[in-house]
Parts: sequence; C-alpha cells; structure tokens
Amino acid sequence: MNTITGLRDFYVLDGKLLYTSKDFIGYDPFISKGLSHAKVKSGVIVKVDEFELNNSSFVAILTYFIAGGPLRGYKRVEIIKNGSTIIRYEIGGKGHGTNYSEGERYFISYSDAFMVYDGYSMKADKVFTDYSGDDYYLFWFKNIVIPTKYECNRNKNNLRDKKTYTANEIEPLRQVEWDTNVIINNREYHIVKTSIPGYFQTKWDEEGGTFCRVGRWSALSKTDIQLIGDKC
Repeated sequence: MNTITGLRDFYVLDGKLLYTSKDFIGYDPFISKGLSHAKVKSGVIVKVDEFELNNSSFVAILTYFIAGGPLRGYKRVEIIKNGSTIIRYEIGGKGHGTNYSEGERYFISYSDAFMVYDGYSMKADKVFTDYSGDDYYLFWFKNIVIPTKYECNRNKNNLRDKKTYTANEIEPLRQVEWDTNVIINNREYHIVKTSIPGYFQTKWDEEGGTFCRVGRWSALSKTDIQLIGDKC
C-alpha cells in the first residue's frame, strides 16, 4: 500500500497521519482524548483537564474568553508535562474582523514533537471520523525528522514590470523553501515545500488566477511527497 491523501493540515499515508512543516516531519502520532473548552456567554472561564498519553501524564489548561461590543475573544490551550509548560497556544479575535494567534502550537524535544491541533484538521478523511472538530488534541510524534531550510532569493526576478501576472508567467520563479528524505514503513520519500517568493495572488479562477508583486509575500505554495523506493 502507498496511498497519500491530503487533509486540511495533515496527510494520511497508509491509513496513518503524516504531518509536514519546515520545523519537523512526523508520522503516526499518539493522539490524546479530545480537550474541550468550557464556554460562557460573556467573560472568562478556565477548565483544567488531566489525561494520559503514551504512559505519560499531562495537564491541559483550557481558557475561553468572549466579550461583546465589538465581539472579541480567544481560546487558549496550555499543555503541562512533568510540571513544565511545553505548549501555550492562543487564537482569537480583537473585534472588527481582526484575528490573531500567539505562541507555538508545537514543542520539540530531541526526536519527539508535541503539537496541539483542532479536530477539523482531520475531518476530511473517513479514517478519523471519531474526532470532534471543536475539540483540541495533543499529538505526540516519535522519531521526527527536521528538514533542511533554504533562503529564498526574492531578487531572482527577470519578468518585466506590469500590474498583474498569470500563474504560468511566475511559475519559472518557483524556489525550494525546505526539503528532506524520510523513511516510512520501509519506504523512502522525498518531501519538498516550494513557493514563488515576491508575489501575492489577487484573483482565483479556473485559469490559475492572477498575481501582483509584493516583496514580503509568497504565492502558490505546495508540498510534494515523492516515493523514491523501497528500503527493504
């Protein structure tokens, strides 16, 4: 079997979760029970939840805040392991449509990575239907791989100046952000993340959309996972 399905924030490889990012590659994690926030109509409420994962004890501190006029609030997840906070992650809104996130959703310790994600990240696959989209989960990845990161050259641009560009015009400017080789189930894969630095997508359509030059942005990011061969 060698099937790969893309979810919102994960892939499914051979029926198990694969996570890819510039910070680490992880496969087949231990997954905690659902961590749900208590909610109020106004104000702050804090919920403390203790749980076991992979024969280790954890404490989750789940904070929920909401206020009106203009509507604003946040959800905060703190994960404590062996008396130390390893993750403190918060997402919310400051009103008037302004959203934000603070902290890191992951923590790396040697060859392990701990990460919190909501259940919506897995909802696009039939294998993981028992996970609630509203809950957060702690993922514990063992034997992670750290990719090699590359500095993008935003001055590598020989296109003539104009207001907008097509996807075909800017595609030759694609560069590698990071890559690595990983061995999963005795097979070697090359995983690479690429994008086109210095451009921002201004229109989405069936022809690939249109783009304009914006130095701090990158366009058409994609991750490719290619099977190199068996390692048996």
